[in-house]
Amino acid sequence: MATRLQPVKVVREALGTQVANHIRDGIVRGDLEAGERLVETEFADSLNVSRGPVRDGFRILEAEGLIAKRGQGYLVQSLDERDIRELYSLRSALESLATSMTMALEKTPDLGAMRAVVEAMGKAADAGDSDEFARVDVIFHSMLCDLSGHRRLAAVWRQYEPITMALLRVTVLVDDDLHDTTARHALLIDLIEGSDSEAVLAELEDHLDGSRERMLEAWRTSAARQTTS
Repeated sequence: MATRLQPVKVVREALGTQVANHIRDGIVRGDLEAGERLVETEFADSLNVSRGPVRDGFRILEAEGLIAKRGQGYLVQSLDERDIRELYSLRSALESLATSMTMALEKTPDLGAMRAVVEAMGKAADAGDSDEFARVDVIFHSMLCDLSGHRRLAAVWRQYEPITMALLRVTVLVDDDLHDTTARHALLIDLIEGSDSEAVLAELEDHLDGSRERMLEAWRTSAARQTTS
């Protein structure tokens, strides 16, 4: 019986994740404002799913601090400038630690898979596909954390991977040239292979600082639009 029921559970969890992704993107973009009430039945109808996956999606977002339970429903917590800075400082701490540990390894890991991801980023940039670019960008940084061999660090990264993806979907829209971002990822690989720890960490810090500032720019633009609307 348990074996027969397992596929149903997996499908439901996948739907709940999709619901969470949809709402999370809306919160990060500013389409859903702080204090806005989320109605379970409305989302179920609009997404053409049952209320169960919507409930699962709400629980995921509650754990991330993006929504909060109020009475029988949920309210959007939204993001503010402090949230954005905290998320990026956490990301910087994780990726910098992972990179430092990777550079301390006796042998540089095979970076072929990461180069393949950079190629995929280039193709997405050529096509002007920002969603695909964000997807493979996150894969690149996941690999960067995995290189360290620190399982718990990688696990923490993946805990915040969904909201990192949502943030990247916003920042790639304000990038002047995705090809430039692609080139900077390729440079990170070159620096790792060159065993120059200081140069790698400096480039990574500059890379993440730029991403943070683009996100803050997008957030401020969205906040100003909401104020005047």
